[in-house]
Amino acid sequence: MPGGKQPASASKSRTSQQATQQKLTSLTSSLTTRQRSRKETTEQPGPEEGTGDSLNESLLSDLDSAINTINLELQKIRGDFSRIIDEHSKAINELKAHNASLEGKLERLEARMSEIEKTSSDQAQDINKQERFSRRNNIRVVGLNTERGEDCIQLAKGILDKIGVADCKIERAHRDGRSVEGRDRHLLVKLTYYQDKVSVMKNARRALEQERYYVMDDLTKIDLKEKRRWSRQVNDLFHQGTKLRFYGGCWRQSNGREYVFN
Repeated sequence: MPGGKQPASASKSRTSQQATQQKLTSLTSSLTTRQRSRKETTEQPGPEEGTGDSLNESLLSDLDSAINTINLELQKIRGDFSRIIDEHSKAINELKAHNASLEGKLERLEARMSEIEKTSSDQAQDINKQERFSRRNNIRVVGLNTERGEDCIQLAKGILDKIGVADCKIERAHRDGRSVEGRDRHLLVKLTYYQDKVSVMKNARRALEQERYYVMDDLTKIDLKEKRRWSRQVNDLFHQGTKLRFYGGCWRQSNGREYVFN
């Protein structure tokens, strides 16, 4: 009612709301205080917890320091290895280049040596041919007794008479070779004409069968070596009916062709 007193129920309701608000405020304040106290209590370490955390922090610090030291050493070792590898790689590359240069020189030297060997072989063959030609008219009498004061020309004429070519002309005759005790030196005879030598070589074997000496061609060292190389095979072929003659640097058949040994 206007201008009159408020009802008693409204007054009681307002008083009750104020009391409830005060209680809520008090409760909120109390909760806030408790939460702050708990937080401060949690954040403040106790005696044992503080000691453990400090120890952990010290260990972690030492471990970090050791790891940093190891990392620094590893970096240093890595740098040293890189430097050494670079130096070795450079040295290897230099050695490869030097080796390639040496291989090139070796190839050129080998080519040069092959050329020199071929030239030397060709020259040796040419010299042997010239020496063979210079001995073309020569014969050797092997096993003829040596007599003091002997006349080699007369000895040669006597032998040629026995062989059956007495009318051939002798250019010169003399003993040849080293003196060996118990062995007579060869009698080297140079005839004027090659055809006379051919006749002597054809008839000498049969004509001198009963003599202790024999006649052979005057060969160069190279040709003599080649002749002796196949002497056993030539002897076997002779007993089988195949006759060979050695002249011109090789064993030849009756038709003049070179015989090829197996």
